Amino acid sequence: MERKQYLAYRRLENFACVGRTQQREVVVYLKADPDAVDLVPGFTRDVREIGHHGTGALEVRLRSEADLERAGDLFRLSYEAA
Repeated sequence: MERKQYLAYRRLENFACVGRTQQREVVVYLKADPDAVDLVPGFTRDVREIGHHGTGALEVRLRSEADLERAGDLFRLSYEAA
């Protein structure tokens, strides 16, 4: 589902929202519990108390293909939660 500020991917409900950014990175908001994940500064963060476009409580910043591979388990966790 495409919105003005983000692109959402859904199963039964949104499980990932890709935010638009002007930097050389992709910001993805996942429907995963940040308390169940080891947060890595600069890669993942808890955005439950921060206003953002899209759905999801876990922000993942992808800057390289290695980051995408590293985030694979987080994507699966979010997909299963949806």
